[in-house]
Amino acid sequence: MWPHVAAVSLLFGLLCSRPVLAEEQLWSLSADTWAQPRDGRSVAQMEPLPELVSTWSRQPGQRLVVRYPGGEEGLLWAHELRSWLIALGIPGDDQELVAGSHQADRIELELVTR
Repeated sequence: MWPHVAAVSLLFGLLCSRPVLAEEQLWSLSADTWAQPRDGRSVAQMEPLPELVSTWSRQPGQRLVVRYPGGEEGLLWAHELRSWLIALGIPGDDQELVAGSHQADRIELELVTR
């Protein structure tokens, strides 16, 4: 009978850990993607922005952390992206710009609960 208890415990543990994985909301925007010509339509369709904006709008009270590559170029990229995100409906007050993405050619986007 003990093996069944262990199996049920393992299954329960996996099921309970699944929502934690689902709540992790991370995206990245590559420099190559961002280098494409930009206008309102192209930015609104630029991966991963449609999914990010949709997820943010479905879950009120979230803050968007924008981790950008350090340096002046990364800061300029982050500020331009911030302006586009405001145009797409995410208020500037709900965004936080943070230097130090893990890769020099990517902006990392993370939705976090306040």
